[in-house]
Amino acid sequence: MTAARLLAPVAPFIADWLHRALTGTSVHLAPFPADQGRREPELLDAMAAHRRLVSLARAARETKKLNVRQPVARLQVAVPAAVKGPAFADLLDILAAEVNAKAVEVAGSDHDLVRLKGKADFRSLGKRYGKDTPRAAAVVSQLTAEDLQALEHGGPVRSGDFEFRPEDVVVTREVVSDSAVQADGPYVVAVDPQLSEDLIQEGLARELVHRVQRLRKEAGYEYTTRIELSVQGAAEIVAAVSAFQSFVESETLARRVMLDTVLPEADVTRDVDIESRRVTIALRRHDGRKGGTR
Repeated sequence: MTAARLLAPVAPFIADWLHRALTGTSVHLAPFPADQGRREPELLDAMAAHRRLVSLARAARETKKLNVRQPVARLQVAVPAAVKGPAFADLLDILAAEVNAKAVEVAGSDHDLVRLKGKADFRSLGKRYGKDTPRAAAVVSQLTAEDLQALEHGGPVRSGDFEFRPEDVVVTREVVSDSAVQADGPYVVAVDPQLSEDLIQEGLARELVHRVQRLRKEAGYEYTTRIELSVQGAAEIVAAVSAFQSFVESETLARRVMLDTVLPEADVTRDVDIESRRVTIALRRHDGRKGGTR
């Protein structure tokens, strides 16, 4: 019953049917379930971490001009030890889908992805060390990764004749690989920018699906309308559609796909550019006859 009431705003008909079957009354006359105050801190922390990683991954993709529909082979992430756990691991598939990555790897620590560097805050150091500030600043540049992590966690660090507080040192991160890396404190993501031919083709197929969905809307089709689809033009796009035919068909509800030709008597025909490659896409309603790819 609770599930039916939660479902009602987004699936009103099936939710009403289920609720009537269970209670004999309409779900739309029932109160929405109240928050009972129960929380799962581990799950909430894990989801907060994933949201943070998704934002970082999208920013990393932008640095390499990888659009959101282009899949990548691998995403590496580093998070604080306190975040790691079953709840975090259970959400990795969602993270992969959100950032369009084939695999997600959790690094042992952010040291595997970036190098920590310390930069002295001369104003803060000057208040405490006066004329010895230049010497203290030189020591800051030699602090170890463990020292810098301790400062990030809010604790003081002693090195030589000096004690450093978090406000004395600005901790930065330096990329140590060819990956596209973005960091927010101890949260780090590294996107593998190397694209295989298969990944490139899948990216092109996803872009084509996006254009077809827009044309479906332009043609005024219902969400469930089956169509026939033709693609003619750049050889790379045609090859991508052929390689990922099942994906294109399932995403666009195409019951017939024609390559290197244009559908006659189409409902809508458009010339579009996909990654600087020109193709002609044509759509029409499927008439129910047995289809295929030609």
